[in-house]
Amino acid sequence: MNVDLQTDILSVTRFQEGKMPFRYLGVPIQPGKVSKKECSSLVEKMVTRIRSIGAKKLSYAGRVVLINSVLNTLYNYWAAMFVIPKAAIKRVEAICRNFLWDSSTEYHRVPLVGWDRVTMSKSAGGLGIKKASTWNIASVGKLVNWLYVKADRLWIKWIDSVYLKGTNWNDYTPANDSTWTWKTICKVKEQLKNGFIDNCWAPHQKGYTIGNGYEWLMGTTPTQHWTKIVWNEWNVPKHSFNSWLIMQGGLNTKAKLFTYGCCQDDLCVLCAEQSETIEHLFTECKFSCQVQKYVEDWIERPFPTDSELLNVSGSNMKWKALAMVLSCYRYTVWFQRNHARTQFSVMRHVIVAERMKMVVQQRIRRFTDRRGGQTELDARTWVGFC
Repeated sequence: MNVDLQTDILSVTRFQEGKMPFRYLGVPIQPGKVSKKECSSLVEKMVTRIRSIGAKKLSYAGRVVLINSVLNTLYNYWAAMFVIPKAAIKRVEAICRNFLWDSSTEYHRVPLVGWDRVTMSKSAGGLGIKKASTWNIASVGKLVNWLYVKADRLWIKWIDSVYLKGTNWNDYTPANDSTWTWKTICKVKEQLKNGFIDNCWAPHQKGYTIGNGYEWLMGTTPTQHWTKIVWNEWNVPKHSFNSWLIMQGGLNTKAKLFTYGCCQDDLCVLCAEQSETIEHLFTECKFSCQVQKYVEDWIERPFPTDSELLNVSGSNMKWKALAMVLSCYRYTVWFQRNHARTQFSVMRHVIVAERMKMVVQQRIRRFTDRRGGQTELDARTWVGFC
């Protein structure tokens, strides 16, 4: 419009003339492509949140919870509005990755497990942390779904009159002079196109959600049966994370460190007899076998193994107690291994087993309290199969 008309509108409405870009509800609003620089505030918020919560004191399990509940929430707010530049997404993932493995926003430690495996679902062997780029596409997919179902929204009516103009959305191709935002939405439509049948989201009868769109984009992955042992609800969270690292081969045993040239030999620090591999440390080490024997005498049955637990239903309380015993044992042995490596001393296996026994009893009583208030039951009542 001409300058005179603008002046008249401003004088009547008493509005002030603004300029692009500007911020609305904390996110940048502009007609063109969102740049990495404009996403810097998102990165700054994530870094500030990490530095303000005493992240150094958190265990691995605590950091996973923080990433899913706080850091990803900040990112999801932005991802639901527009496609974030790849450079900004890489920075967001780098912050989450560095924080997980080193409680810092910068790269100081080599990750114990690759990020692609970390971002798998727990049932597939990952930690359930969302993959930022895929989540962003699934979030924008909600706008695509609105166009498929012709949602009763002013934005949809505007798109119909300006861009679609009666064209079938499924077959629509944007013009060359269309805005970057509209072209990006159309690209997301092409990525999700096979998921829509007759203008309806086929995989789920209740309609499209960001969650099921994300699962569809990630594809089907084989279920790892050991995950029900690792993520058993009775386990102490840090014990579960340690067991997950074992299943992923992520522990920095001396055998692994020796191949990297980080130590002079690969002998086990607990028994000093064989190469310290994961298999040796938890099944063959003399110290570990002594702890196992003490636990077997206490629970009055052979020590539980992964293969034994996988062949039994995991729905009853005794199975959960046994899985918890196995998880606690693995964490205890690894803790003692690290203690021996840094303090140059190995505790007596009886003391180690007694401490493990105390943890197991406390966890069992906690969960039996929920079921029936049976606090005086001896822990052995719940350890063992029917």
